[in-house]
Amino acid sequence: MPNATQARRFVRQLHRWLGLLIAAQLVLWVTGGLVMSVLRLEEVRGEDRAANRTATALTADAVLLPPAQVLAGRAARSEPPAFRLALTTLADRPVYRIDFVGGSELVDARTGAPLSPLARETAEALARADYTGDGAVAGVDWVDVPGLEYRERGLPLWRVRFADDRATALYVSPATGEIVARRNDLWRLFDIFWMLHVMDYEEREDFNHPLLIATAASALLFLLSGLVMLYFSFRARAANGAAGAP
Repeated sequence: MPNATQARRFVRQLHRWLGLLIAAQLVLWVTGGLVMSVLRLEEVRGEDRAANRTATALTADAVLLPPAQVLAGRAARSEPPAFRLALTTLADRPVYRIDFVGGSELVDARTGAPLSPLARETAEALARADYTGDGAVAGVDWVDVPGLEYRERGLPLWRVRFADDRATALYVSPATGEIVARRNDLWRLFDIFWMLHVMDYEEREDFNHPLLIATAASALLFLLSGLVMLYFSFRARAANGAAGAP
């Protein structure tokens, strides 16, 4: 059975090697935590430059097609059956939003004409109406493959880019006209440190993978071995003090 000296030597070696193995990741964890705590989430999410819009009220004399007629028109076109229909507005225009298995679409509530997928000009107008910053539109792109900036489901989307100090980009659903994501340079910086924090270098969403678990366990062992070393140090000092006492 190892004596106290051998135990101290083993713990010291373990602590040293664990420190060498996880030192870089510990620095990244602490740095990432600092950066992410300094950044304001409202700005990271772009909410500080989002318009506070209210739903447009429909006038009493608005002549709208009955929902049953709209659904009958869809059935006549052999489109998927709907499980939800809601009356809403799109740029002050009354529309029906129809949800079906596999997606959603908009139809004109006055004529029943399909509006989805929305045209480029419509997506740009919706993004302009939602954006309260001082940048002009720098470009509009059709995004149909996942990328680092937009990894969620729901593609394709329109991406409307603004020439402001944060390189803001709004992602507009061509099916419903919703702003489904807001991206800017603060979000991109946050996303990099989040990736380093969770150690998911591809999807940047999984924090239950073996690499992170193993590293976190090693960091815990590094901390515990340091506490054990501190205990041995205090005990050695106490023993030396007792030995030198008159």
